[in-house]
Amino acid sequence: MTDLPTLRFAIAAFDTWAEVQKALQVLNAGGKALNDVSYLARQRVLADAVTSNGRQTVHLFGGTDGGIGCSAGPVADRLAGRFASGATTIKVALGRWLIPRHAAHLKQAVEEGKILLWVQLFDNDDERRAYQSLLATSSHSVGVHDLVGP
Repeated sequence: MTDLPTLRFAIAAFDTWAEVQKALQVLNAGGKALNDVSYLARQRVLADAVTSNGRQTVHLFGGTDGGIGCSAGPVADRLAGRFASGATTIKVALGRWLIPRHAAHLKQAVEEGKILLWVQLFDNDDERRAYQSLLATSSHSVGVHDLVGP
């Protein structure tokens, strides 16, 4: 198996799609390509995004509440790999890369119906701009995390 490269993301939580759209506008105005951005949320919440922008989503984890999904891309690919390897919850899947407290925090945000915006970062300037944009548009905490390997 080929080792996957480390991917770095700035992650912020948003309460509504209107807030996400504002963040996307600010990120795009700062030079961020929108195909470098992924959404992670409950499937029922993601349905609104698919309707508004036509972006394909990947169902990651099922449940009686409709499950969790992610917009297609590197975040979805990595998380789908974790579920295929036996992860049974989003917390366990994220726990492959994050400390337990951070994985639990992101899991809780998704369970509360928040939309997690994952912005892929490519260098220090990109990270600084994305972080500033997310801090300016999200009323929740913003973090930077690496997804190392599969």
